[in-house]
Amino acid sequence: MISKLVQKPSVPGFLFVVSLVALLAFLACQPKSSTSGEVGLVWEAWGVIKDSYVEGQTLDSKKVVGNAIAKMLGASGKPAYPFLTELESVRGRPPRDVPKELTDVWRSWVLFREKWPDVELRLLAEAAVQGMLEALSGGSAAHLTPEAYDRAQERLRGTYQGIGAFAVIQDGKLLLSPMEDSPAQKAGLKAGDVILEVNGEPVAAKGLEESVDLVRGPAGTKVTLLVERAGEEKPLEFDVIRGDIDTVSVSRRLLPGAIGYIYISDFRENTPDKILDVLEELKQVDTLALILDLRDNPGGSIEAARKVASQFLSEGLFMYEIDREGNRRDWPIEQGGIAIKELPMVVVVNELTSSAAEAVAGALQDTQRAKILGTRTFGKGSANAFMVLSDGSAIYIPVSHWYTPLGRLIQGAAIAPDIEVFLTAQDRLSERDSQLQEAYNYLDNLLPRFR
Repeated sequence: MISKLVQKPSVPGFLFVVSLVALLAFLACQPKSSTSGEVGLVWEAWGVIKDSYVEGQTLDSKKVVGNAIAKMLGASGKPAYPFLTELESVRGRPPRDVPKELTDVWRSWVLFREKWPDVELRLLAEAAVQGMLEALSGGSAAHLTPEAYDRAQERLRGTYQGIGAFAVIQDGKLLLSPMEDSPAQKAGLKAGDVILEVNGEPVAAKGLEESVDLVRGPAGTKVTLLVERAGEEKPLEFDVIRGDIDTVSVSRRLLPGAIGYIYISDFRENTPDKILDVLEELKQVDTLALILDLRDNPGGSIEAARKVASQFLSEGLFMYEIDREGNRRDWPIEQGGIAIKELPMVVVVNELTSSAAEAVAGALQDTQRAKILGTRTFGKGSANAFMVLSDGSAIYIPVSHWYTPLGRLIQGAAIAPDIEVFLTAQDRLSERDSQLQEAYNYLDNLLPRFR
């Protein structure tokens, strides 16, 4: 009996045991079916980019991966060497939900957890997403935290707390454009100022939303900005007291000789109603000509821009857009505008006139409804959409390109003025607005001398 108990198993049983052991070993070496937690946000963001980005066919995945890893290292303050040389040493295959193009991002994630387990995983995930977006051309894509996304919706509705300024990234620099009568303007900040530091923290390596988050804050609190200004040898420092910002987008006045002046800071849901009110007021005082000032206007709601343009045009296209699949969508002019007849008009633009504001200028130029005066615009002609991720954050990404009624691409090409007028350094120092003066002179010469 004892000999039977200790005898070797039969061949089939032995093979079964060996096969089971081999299977378990094989499964232990295989990746899990999915990743979870913060890193899943990175794969989700990549899916949005691949599915929605207007220039998806030209995506450079190597650049995307390189930017993501560099951003992870920068955000965590860890050195690139020898980290980058150790990526190939990461063993195992990535889980099935890791996009093939992002294999090295997954390896970086694994290596981070091995080398520096104290680094906050959420920080790494957000940095990787931001790095991927910054690798896209145009510089208009961004990752917004859930809080930043809520604030973006607030801004479109018309109120928020902060310093009252718009910001854009151009050539890697964060340019500021204060709103009229805002805390930023009252503190002495000017359009075109480049933000270098916020409360002593450099912003050169940060994305747009991350930098804006540093600037914004509760009303009554102070923020210190270090800025670079054209014509100044050294950076300037400004203390700004944040306030409740009521983002009134339209202002107006009547200039001598019955020439009306309208300034639109950006396009919001209520901007068309404000424009209609202003045009009605100017009509009552027999305005003979009109200056529409779109300088420093960063854009906003394209639907609002279309309705504004429709006040000056009787028919035809406002613009059209083409998505990544080549599908075209027309944006027609709404009928019923009250300033469509013989009212001479000049639109003033500059290098910070962007997005929906460029679409308005392009439509009025193509239809010869107005002369465009100033300098070449920013060149951001794309429809951006908010893509909400599973954690409540959102990706703001271009999904189509805009074209003027005559088929001119705005993205990258911008709107060139009919009459080029620059603001010189001397103009800025003396606070002389030579562009507005030239616009006035142009219209004044068209009108009867005695009026």
